[in-house]
Amino acid sequence: MKATVLTQFGAPEVLQYGEADTPTWLASQMLVRVAACGVCGHDLLNREGHFPDTQTPCVMGHEIAGVVQEVGALVTGLAPGDRVALTQRISCGTCPACRAGRDNLCRSGPGFYGEQISGGYGEFVIASPRNAVPLPANIDLDIGAILSCAVGTGYHALNRARLLPGDTVVITAASGGVGLHTVELARLLGLRVIATTSSARKVDLLREVGANEVIAAPDNQFHKAVRELTGGAGADAVIEIAGGPTFGSSIRSLAVGGRLVLVGNVQPGNVPLNPALPILKEIELVGSAHALVSDLRRIVDLVARGVVKPKIAEKLPVREAARAHALLGSGSAGGAGGRLVLTHG
Repeated sequence: MKATVLTQFGAPEVLQYGEADTPTWLASQMLVRVAACGVCGHDLLNREGHFPDTQTPCVMGHEIAGVVQEVGALVTGLAPGDRVALTQRISCGTCPACRAGRDNLCRSGPGFYGEQISGGYGEFVIASPRNAVPLPANIDLDIGAILSCAVGTGYHALNRARLLPGDTVVITAASGGVGLHTVELARLLGLRVIATTSSARKVDLLREVGANEVIAAPDNQFHKAVRELTGGAGADAVIEIAGGPTFGSSIRSLAVGGRLVLVGNVQPGNVPLNPALPILKEIELVGSAHALVSDLRRIVDLVARGVVKPKIAEKLPVREAARAHALLGSGSAGGAGGRLVLTHG
């Protein structure tokens, strides 16, 4: 198959367009022809070599939508020609995490696209009924590609935050692909949304998608502003999408009993933490990975009904994946906000 291949770890130029092996599938799996694949910060870290399960050469890409090409003899409920969006991980369905409904934590299945299994920068991927959700005809495949990661990640994090209507939530890195959609979802949930961004140019955009308040903080220090906006109380939760750069200010933004939901970390490595703060204020540090398949089903329904409107910043052909990585890494991907998407065809 044609694919953009990660030839070695390094700068965007290590992504080379050429040939790769078409993945083989089991009787319980299916082969999906990829229509589109989103590009996110996780991809940049993967390309740089921060994930131990990625071995080069490999085909990256975990935000995938396409059309079922072939199905194994044991597959039910899906057939060739069906349009599907995929979650980032194929789960096993039988381990303790899967039985508890936490399929995003499965470590016994085939794995995560672009790391353990061939990803969406290639023409074909394997999939399973356990990670594939049918797409109705009124959702474009380009949009379908970003539903699990760019939209579903924030949805899952908001659920992990255990918030009630009227609560205040801070969303960091809010002008990015995950951040924009998390702001939109939080407002739909009836939350008071405080969005933070390092760019003053994105303030109006964030207000348009649903932020009640926007803090432009190029130095990533926004906790004093959060305190002022909340009458000194602080926020009930912070959805931490940036990670290291904003971690210190995020934890200082929380009210007593608040939750810091850790979603992303754009700078791999440790962050400083004084244990006194979470002890004295009973702050919870909550990890949040990617969307469950049940999250993706809910997102597909919301998008199909027009309640959520996913945003694509720019589309590029998959052969230009290196350019997409360079654009995302420089922060110059599209002026309207949203997700970069690679298209096949």
